[in-house]
Amino acid sequence: MSTNLHAANAPSHVAGTKTPFSKLNSKSLSHIVGPDGSKRAINLCAGQAALPQEVLERAAREFVNTDGSGTSVCEMGYRTQPFHRIMERAESSFRKLLNIPDTHEVHFFNGGATLQFAAIPLNLMGGENEGKCANYLMSGHWSEKARNEASQFGEVNEVAKDPAGLYFSVPPASEWNTDKDAAYFHYTSADTRQGLEIRDFDFEGLPEGMPLCCDASANLGTFPMDIAKHDVIYSASHKNFSASGICYAIIRKDLISRKNQMKAMPTMCNWVKFQEAPNKIYNVPVLTSVWLGAMVCEYMIEKGGIPYYEALAIKRSNLLYDLIDSSQGFYRTFVTDVKFRSRMQVVFTIGSGTSDSDVALVEEFLREANDDLGWLDIRSHPLGLGHDVIRVTMYNHQPIETITVVRDYMQQFMEKHATAM
Repeated sequence: MSTNLHAANAPSHVAGTKTPFSKLNSKSLSHIVGPDGSKRAINLCAGQAALPQEVLERAAREFVNTDGSGTSVCEMGYRTQPFHRIMERAESSFRKLLNIPDTHEVHFFNGGATLQFAAIPLNLMGGENEGKCANYLMSGHWSEKARNEASQFGEVNEVAKDPAGLYFSVPPASEWNTDKDAAYFHYTSADTRQGLEIRDFDFEGLPEGMPLCCDASANLGTFPMDIAKHDVIYSASHKNFSASGICYAIIRKDLISRKNQMKAMPTMCNWVKFQEAPNKIYNVPVLTSVWLGAMVCEYMIEKGGIPYYEALAIKRSNLLYDLIDSSQGFYRTFVTDVKFRSRMQVVFTIGSGTSDSDVALVEEFLREANDDLGWLDIRSHPLGLGHDVIRVTMYNHQPIETITVVRDYMQQFMEKHATAM
């Protein structure tokens, strides 16, 4: 047996320090204080993301004897009445939270959002749509991932592609090169790499009658999205709603049909197969994630629903944007248009982000936050610039106290190093 299977041997890009949290949490900027008075790490992970501590504590209490069933949810049979009740509760709370119309079905598919990258073309580019291409609005790393998967099944028309591959803005619909005869139109509503978000999709760029599909993994539930104007909305569970493993999918009922399916259809991508199964359960779901998601949606409704979480997202992200914009160039975001600035990820650098001195400051910032304070997942991706940048993730359940700590550290770091620039 290999002796190298140990966290100490994790690749360098794995977030966090090897120093235990218990040895770091005496530092003022290493933690927040949770609702129960306990110290909690500065968790900036983009997935699995932070979840409400109140829900986690409720889950801990109910884990062994879930809903008084005499069994734990993690050992429930997926064909039993107790779990079917959980599924119904999960869908009901999700529908209520997002005000999903009766014209759309809800599914909790296995495989996260990535499996739906393939499921969408498999279900929409066959049959009557055979030979048609699919429109993909290019807006960053995750739209590229979706495009790459779809291109295995048919032709993809790239809408508004940035030759530099940076995607720091989105051109108006009047400039889109949309194929008016395509099988569907796909866009990603928030890209986690560069901090770009589309909250106000330009429907003028959508040909009449063309199905609109949206990967809303990063921001579903954070603003009042018009569900009725979309035909497919899907979202990975591990960012805003639950633990990892499932994909929350909202699909217009008439699209769940064999008329546009491809002939070679993997069962796990077959919307019809799941729709026709009893209670829409075809195979063993990720039971624990479905159960936890039901509790999270119920919690979100109790807190005030979408209006509450939108207000929180604005307030939370502005803590950082206000500091960055008033830093006289010490900090700099890549997305500068407020319309497209993400409320979910604030992505920034120091100065130019490319000179030797600026790169050294970015690395010092990341090293201190990661190694000395134990922050989780503060390092972002190079964005085609050749150097790492800084990313602060704040999905629905990120406590504002966490972002306050980040802001305070940014302020201290700037005061310490501004004269050196």
